Formats: sequence, C-alpha cells, structure tokens
Amino acid sequence: MLKPRRRPAAWLVWAALALAVAGCSRTPDALLGCTLPSGATVLAIGDSITRGHGAPGKGYAEQLQPLLPADVTVVNAGIDGERSAGLLDRIGPALDEYRPSVVLITTGGNDFLRRVPEADTRRNVAAIVQQVRDGGATPVLFGIPRASLTAAAGLLSEHEMYADLARDGVAVIRDVVTDVLSDDALKADRIHPNASGYARMAQAAQQTLARCR
Repeated sequence: MLKPRRRPAAWLVWAALALAVAGCSRTPDALLGCTLPSGATVLAIGDSITRGHGAPGKGYAEQLQPLLPADVTVVNAGIDGERSAGLLDRIGPALDEYRPSVVLITTGGNDFLRRVPEADTRRNVAAIVQQVRDGGATPVLFGIPRASLTAAAGLLSEHEMYADLARDGVAVIRDVVTDVLSDDALKADRIHPNASGYARMAQAAQQTLARCR
C-alpha cells in the first residue's frame, strides 16, 4: 500500500521562498538584519537616477511604491546632478526628517563623470553608509557603472567600488543599473533609464526589501 505523501513543513516552504528571493536580489547577507515594520518609510535618495530623470513620475521610487505593502511609504529625495559630497551634506537632515527604516541610495555616477578623485568618492560613500546605520536604518546602494572610453558604445561595467562595499558588508544591488544602461530599449539617454528601465530597478529593490523582516 502506498503511503500518503506528506506536505512539507511550513518552515521548509518559507526557507525555499527566502532562498528564491535571495538569489534574485544579488545582495549580501548584511541585509538580513534589516526591518520593514508596519508604517515604515523607505527613503530613496541620491542623484538623477533616484530623481527619475528621463521618465518624470515613473522613476524607480514611484514604481516601487505599489510593489510594497500599502502601509509602507516610499519617499523620493533625488536631486539631479548631485555628487557624493552633496549627498553626504544632506543625508543627516534627511534621516532626521523622514526617520526611514531602509535607505535606497544612488550615488557615485556624477563623481565618475566629473573625475572626482576616487578616494574622495569612496570616503564620502563610506561616511554616508555609516550615517545611515547610526540613524538606525539599513543602507542599500545601487551599483553604478564606471565612466570609460567604451561606455559611449554601450559597453558598461559596474565600478569596482560597489563590489568592495559589498565585501565589506554593505548591501548593494549589483549590476541592475549597468544592465539597464547597456540596453537601448531601457534607457532615455546615455546615462538615464526610461520608464521600463526604472521598472527593472523597482523590481530589484522590491526583491531586496522582501528580505527585510
């Protein structure tokens, strides 16, 4: 007589789901300590990619909002043309104003384009990450492509700074922006996504935030 097949234990089902999400998000285990409680705020802050340049009203922050629970609020605090030093100057006041649980960050691209010394950019980004942590929030960075002679031809590669940050335990959403800006169908111009490209970023952010408890 065949024995009835047992259903898997509930914890096995949840474990499988967690592994599936983790595989999609390309972020390190550092993010597993984050929390996204009822009524939480997710602060999206940084440069024109956060602002949604190229797709007004359809940036990644706006497209992320409906992907999250209804009681979680996404705030877009992007500024066109901002460099890492400018973000460092305003991250503290932004944390005080919004009291976010998670901070999604795009920064570094304008530094690379304007040839800011790499050591300065790395120091600024490290200080931004530390301020976010000191404010009780979890920082999550989007990896950004490096400026290069081949970038004009669409041959992009993510700046190694983001891999270094990930190895240091910072949550980084890897390769998504680089992949979007390598695809003409997903970008509004050479350095900005279009609405479809921002949708890819929103999906990656949602997969990442799904790991918060």
